[in-house]
Amino acid sequence: MVNFYPEIAQFHLTDYKVRILDGGAGTSANTRVLIESSNGHKRWTTVGVSANILEASYQAVVEGIEYGLLLQSTIKKPAKSL
Repeated sequence: MVNFYPEIAQFHLTDYKVRILDGGAGTSANTRVLIESSNGHKRWTTVGVSANILEASYQAVVEGIEYGLLLQSTIKKPAKSL
């Protein structure tokens, strides 16, 4: 992915939290994953929720990458002088 989105090389996972929601539901309980990411300048948190911890983690990671790319695209780059 870095070949297409080199900005991703600056992203770092800074925190990973897992919480079991509705714990009384046993194995069908939903899992919430919170991932905090950083690009060295800003931090952001994304969430994934699923009965499957891997799916919840995947959701949170993908959201984190997408949001990080969105942040990078809103940063104004200085114009090159001629």
